[in-house]
Amino acid sequence: MRNEAVQDQIPRSRWRRLQTQNVTILAEASQPQPDLVVIERGIGPRHGSLMPCEIITMVVEVVSRTSVERDCGVKRSVYAAARIPAYFVIDPIMGRCVLLTEPTGDAERADYRGQRITKFGDRTPLDPLGLELETEEFEVYGTARPHRLP
Repeated sequence: MRNEAVQDQIPRSRWRRLQTQNVTILAEASQPQPDLVVIERGIGPRHGSLMPCEIITMVVEVVSRTSVERDCGVKRSVYAAARIPAYFVIDPIMGRCVLLTEPTGDAERADYRGQRITKFGDRTPLDPLGLELETEEFEVYGTARPHRLP
């Protein structure tokens, strides 16, 4: 699964799509690096590797065989605590996408109230960006062990 399958569908006229971008979260000692960061065009720093969480509209993570706990658990809580409006998880292990919205709570108790799960192949609404994502190109990992995390 490659980020381009998502990035190419997010219009550049309205959004900046940034890869390998560290996210600055004041309450966190670490600076997570999502697979993709989406911010409105015309805001935020033009250079540098740190992106303030306050200006981020959506972060995207693609789950790997070794990152299930981190992407579906730890980062979910970290991004919710940072009040990032949307966290989009692409899960090739389970063949689905999870859009998390409405962050609430603090620190490790933070989470998202809204959760929409769609299967690969279905059109996936990304309401925070005002678009529907085509997912028919998304591929499932053939030999990965299934998990129960959303």
